Amino acid sequence: MLAHGHEQTRALADECRRVARHVSGDAGMQEVAEALCRAIRRMAALEEELFFPAARAVLEASALVDLAELEHATARQIIRQMQVADPREARYEALVMALTECVERHARHEQAQLFPRLRESCLDMSVLGRQLNERLSEPDGDVFVVATAH
Repeated sequence: MLAHGHEQTRALADECRRVARHVSGDAGMQEVAEALCRAIRRMAALEEELFFPAARAVLEASALVDLAELEHATARQIIRQMQVADPREARYEALVMALTECVERHARHEQAQLFPRLRESCLDMSVLGRQLNERLSEPDGDVFVVATAH
């Protein structure tokens, strides 16, 4: 389920890069970038609320989870900067590109390192999957607001 969410978020990141290559300062980029930010917030909230605590509970060393949480914090910082930047300026585009790189790095890290370690652990992946799906089926609203401080 999380891998699927990563793929959707990566697709939005790819779309941001595609738009940036063709049109600088375009309203279309801002629209896609905002969709990417919403997807990141939603996935981050799921991971921070359910996935990371479950991973910490079964992994002896939590450095993999620490890195994933740091990537979330980095994404939040970039998103905050995007919110105050002028979408017509080059800085906004640079922030969008930094966010897309952060998304890629995070998805690669979790899928290549964290997910395999958890598959080998005693974590009941089916229970966690059900919890994630239940949470994902809730309305977006304030449910998926990610805390700004860690």
